[in-house]
Amino acid sequence: MYKKMIAVLPVLVVLLAISGFHTPAVASEPPVRDVPSEEEFAPYWEEAARMPIMSDKGPMRRLGTYPTRKGVILVTGDKFKWIPSGHAAIVYSSLWVVESTDQGVVLGSNNWASSKEVVYGLNVNETTTAQDAAAANWCYSQIGKPYNYNFFDRDTRNSFYCSQLVWAAYKDLYGIDLDTSAWGNAVYPTELVMSSHTSTIYSQV
Repeated sequence: MYKKMIAVLPVLVVLLAISGFHTPAVASEPPVRDVPSEEEFAPYWEEAARMPIMSDKGPMRRLGTYPTRKGVILVTGDKFKWIPSGHAAIVYSSLWVVESTDQGVVLGSNNWASSKEVVYGLNVNETTTAQDAAAANWCYSQIGKPYNYNFFDRDTRNSFYCSQLVWAAYKDLYGIDLDTSAWGNAVYPTELVMSSHTSTIYSQV
C-alpha cells in the first residue's frame, strides 16, 4: 500500500500543477465597446433638459404628469451601473416597463419617478396610441434575449441594449428611425430625447 501511494504522488503533483494554469478568472463586467464619457454626453443631456414639454397623445392629453400609458418611452440620464450613457425603457403598464439590463431583456418596475433623478417621458410623433402599445408588445416579445454589449451593432435582433430595444421596435414595426447622427451607428438614450421623431411629455430634472 505504501509503495502504491509513493507511485501515485508524482501523478497528483503533476495534475495539480496543470490545473493551476487553467484556473478560471473571476468573472467581471463585460467590456462595453467605445462608449463616450460622461463629459461627452453632458452637452446632450443639457440640451435634453431644455426641450419643451408637450401634451400626451390620446383622449386624456395629459401634460407634465409621469407617464403610465403603454408605449411611452422612458429615458434617464442617470448612470446605469457601469454604463455612463443613461438608460431607456418602454412603458408596458402602470406597474411595469420593458427594458434591457445586464440581465438581458426583462420586465422592470415602472417607478422611475421615485427611483431615478433624471427622467424623460417621450411620445413618438407619427404613431397612434395603439401603435405605441404594439411597440411595447414587440419589446415584450424580446424578453429573455441577452444584453448586447456592442453598441454599434444596433441591427442585430439576437440581443439588445436598452435604447436599441426601443429603437428597434419603432424601426421594425413602422420604419421610424429614432436615432440621430450624433454617435454614428450607436443609438444612445439621449438620442431618443433629441430625435426629430419624438416629443417630451414628461421631464424630471
